[in-house]
Amino acid sequence: MTSESKIDKDKVRNTSSQFLTRNSVTDRVATKMVEHLMHHYHHHMCEGDVDKPEDVLNIEECDVWSSEMAKFDRETMVHVWKVRHGSKDESDLAAFKPIKELAEQMLRADFLVITSPVWNFSMPYALKQYIDCAVQADLSFHNKDEEGPSRPYFTGRPLIVISSSGGKAPSVHEDYVFPFLSRVFAMCGFDDAHRVAIEGLAIEDKEKCFERAVEEANCIADKVVRIHKLQLAMNE
Repeated sequence: MTSESKIDKDKVRNTSSQFLTRNSVTDRVATKMVEHLMHHYHHHMCEGDVDKPEDVLNIEECDVWSSEMAKFDRETMVHVWKVRHGSKDESDLAAFKPIKELAEQMLRADFLVITSPVWNFSMPYALKQYIDCAVQADLSFHNKDEEGPSRPYFTGRPLIVISSSGGKAPSVHEDYVFPFLSRVFAMCGFDDAHRVAIEGLAIEDKEKCFERAVEEANCIADKVVRIHKLQLAMNE
């Protein structure tokens, strides 16, 4: 990438499921990592031709707790089913529109960043509801057909999960956050999965937790940019 005039901006999608506060350690780590990702991407991909990193990477943020976030309740599910089976009814199309927009927004991302606390070994319901809205067969991945099983429209895009917990992270056999997120988004093509696990927020110094997590997150950002650059070079 040399400049915006020659190629469209790449996009970073930051899907946030932080609860109540916009200044949580997890949210701050994600903000720092995205800033680092922007600057590192600008340095490696643009060779100084673009004055501002934000002119190269477009950040789209999705707050799953927003009152405007689509809800995949029973009524919406029925509307979506009808549209997928050919309905042109205005009420069906209106209910389907935000679902389709979430799927399209996700697929525009070249890098997908998800922040989530660990609740009862899992994730908040708001994040799961976002996934149920955005991850839809034939919207965000190919449904199974005569050509084969379900498959993504593309592969190789990075997923970065930043999770937080008050105590130590659960053991591998009790961790349902990262395995689930990495599997479901791999189905949509984000199969290069990475994780920053922020542990001990209730028992350790939060600033020390923050500093360790930022260092780890920035290392991941450096890695995914290098891989992305190699992929672009291979496709030229």
